[in-house]
Amino acid sequence: MSTFPHPAHLSPERLDKVLAANLGLGIRRSRALIEAGLVLVDGRPLAKGGLVLPGQLVSVEEPADAGPGVCDVAGVEVVFSAMGFAAISKPGGVHTVAGRGGNSLEGCLPGLGLAGWRLLNRLDLLTGGLVLAAVGEREAALYKGWQEAGLVRKWYLALVHGCVGELELTGLILDDKRRVVRVTGQEDEVLRHTVVRPVRAVEGNTLVLVQILKGRRHQIRAHLAHAGHPLVGDPVYGVGEHGGLFLHHWRLDMPGFTAELPPEWDFVDVRAVEAVRLSFPAS
Repeated sequence: MSTFPHPAHLSPERLDKVLAANLGLGIRRSRALIEAGLVLVDGRPLAKGGLVLPGQLVSVEEPADAGPGVCDVAGVEVVFSAMGFAAISKPGGVHTVAGRGGNSLEGCLPGLGLAGWRLLNRLDLLTGGLVLAAVGEREAALYKGWQEAGLVRKWYLALVHGCVGELELTGLILDDKRRVVRVTGQEDEVLRHTVVRPVRAVEGNTLVLVQILKGRRHQIRAHLAHAGHPLVGDPVYGVGEHGGLFLHHWRLDMPGFTAELPPEWDFVDVRAVEAVRLSFPAS
């Protein structure tokens, strides 16, 4: 069980927004936990729109293990499936792979009708968005070949500190399994570049659209922080503001397959994002 106070210096706030801010969850998942009776305020249930007062104690119980064949994680679903591939939505705050404690996207595969499928990419714990799965080795090999040929495009939305223009971040990332990866002055292969385009200003920060072809661990977070624009809410490469990490895998393109999953951020206009996406140079 997770327990935390609503700070005394803050104003009253809706319970679903308090959960999202303190646990790094999406609003939909926060509401699902409340509706399941897993959230108490000062020991009592409170509606999702009820106000949490300064100083009140919020308790969140972990959902019980639902067992094989059931996915009990709110917000996990198949967004699109074709050609032996499935794009699955992963909420922020949920592990991609099993074995790290708590619920995982991998553990939900049987409940989604994807028993025996394998995940082809991972997202950090705090990052939400699309994760791709394949039905078998043949499809996994196809995906690997497309990646090496630069035919897989991954599009992320991020809210970053400061005013950001067009960037192409090319520094080689050293990942020696420590908590923080390091960006060097050496240029990485083109497939590992991080290409950034601004979408709009948001209260002194910038909503950006990011394209990567073949990512390394923490690539977008580390590259942007190294460029002087850490992501809002990043506890490792930034200052970790309340509200969660503002990084979301929005779209995936590969031969014959496209999937999209907009984030639940109220400052995102998908039409504006699409216009920026179309401005990227063709590979």
